[in-house]
Amino acid sequence: MIAGLIELGRLMAGNVTAEETASVLQSERDLRPRRLLITCGLSLATALQAADALIANVALPKLEADLGSGIELGVWIITSYLCATAVVAPLTGRLRRRYGPRQLFFFAMGGFVTGSLLCAGATSGGAIIAFRILQGAGGGLLHPLAQAILLDLYPKERHGRVMAIWGAALMLGPILGPVIGGVITDLSSWRWVFVINLPLGVLASCCLLPLHTPNDGRQKDAIDPIGVFLLMIGVGALQLFLQRAPAHSWFRSPEIIVEAIVTVLSFALLGARVPYSGFTVFRPQIFNDVNFSTAAFYNFMNSALLFVTVVFIPLLAQGPLGLPATAAGALIMPRAILLMVVMLSTGRLIGRIDDRILLASGWVLSAAGLMILSTIEPDSRFLPIVLGSLVQSLGAGILYIPLATLAFSSLPPEVRTDATGLYSLLRQLAYASGVALMAAILQSKTLAHLDVIGAGTVLARETAELNAYRDCFRAMSVVSLLIIPGIFLFRLPARRQPPLSA
Repeated sequence: MIAGLIELGRLMAGNVTAEETASVLQSERDLRPRRLLITCGLSLATALQAADALIANVALPKLEADLGSGIELGVWIITSYLCATAVVAPLTGRLRRRYGPRQLFFFAMGGFVTGSLLCAGATSGGAIIAFRILQGAGGGLLHPLAQAILLDLYPKERHGRVMAIWGAALMLGPILGPVIGGVITDLSSWRWVFVINLPLGVLASCCLLPLHTPNDGRQKDAIDPIGVFLLMIGVGALQLFLQRAPAHSWFRSPEIIVEAIVTVLSFALLGARVPYSGFTVFRPQIFNDVNFSTAAFYNFMNSALLFVTVVFIPLLAQGPLGLPATAAGALIMPRAILLMVVMLSTGRLIGRIDDRILLASGWVLSAAGLMILSTIEPDSRFLPIVLGSLVQSLGAGILYIPLATLAFSSLPPEVRTDATGLYSLLRQLAYASGVALMAAILQSKTLAHLDVIGAGTVLARETAELNAYRDCFRAMSVVSLLIIPGIFLFRLPARRQPPLSA
């Protein structure tokens, strides 16, 4: 497969005969059905992994009632999955080189499906948390591995389009997850929310059966067990700290203090091991690549701002604006659909428009949308929310594909899986850190406005909260504009000829 693509490159350079030309074109045509099947399987696996971060949310009340636990169990069910996903993502590159992409995919999907079935049969809160960790560990490998395989499967000039398809699948999961979970829970039981992963996981695995790459042979790529342990402890503690700190007033809780200390110590010890062990968990030299480092920063910022907005809008709608829960949840659906459509459309522009123009346009639109959200008033709540949310989603959708393409444009193929693992880890940390930071700012701004308005009535509290939300949206808008100049750090690849159609 890869050899056919290399020969196709020689063809485009004009270094082959007419007979070789016909042979290469026939080889490329033969690749299309197999490549399409593999792409569908990887997209399904990506959507499945992304959906399971949220699919259980709507089932939590019945789950908690059946297992005899309170709301704290629901928090741990969500957090344990996200922590496990974030912890294993950086290990994907090493595991791929050791076991090969095909074997690792089946292993990861097997762990994901097995964890799902064990969750369905869980009889206690502790058991389901342990099984969610197993499920998240499998899912954490699936996400970066699918991205890396797609980048290897297609030539560079097609990366923009294929990343658009993969990104749309990534967005489709969180859109459909809560809807599917709600329908299943209402019609049957919360346990079937996890069982549904079995047929879908088997279908995705069947699509990957034709996958064969030059890296399928195993390499004795050593993994530092102490480094892995420190990474797991550090990332896990950091994720818990970022997600739970705002609810516990940051450092006023012994639990939060312990998590912060464990995070700092783990990463300090991990850094101290680098000169002696070579840090074989992943390859730190990846950050020497300017394109990857710059794209990783912008990926972190875009993910944080996007996720904070998605979290804040329903809370704002149900809180100070007094909308019902159904209406508040419905406000997220249009922006999610628009985001997916824009990502698919942007993939067709890669290579035709300067990536820096796309990035600048995306950040300007994101800033404009956030600024519109900062103008919300109690008597004009729908138009600013809908318009601002859609404009910000439009900007975020334009940003995603150029960043995903540029991040890996100058990296050698052998380190792509390490890079996709780090890229995925940064996205997960952005979700948690963005919400944690903005939740703390929201709380601080609310108290500041209450000092001015007075805290005597419910109306005063709602007014202070609305003003605080506006301050947060305005601050995020300013940050979006301030980081635009950094896009000129990107080193754009040379323009290529338009590729053959898929």
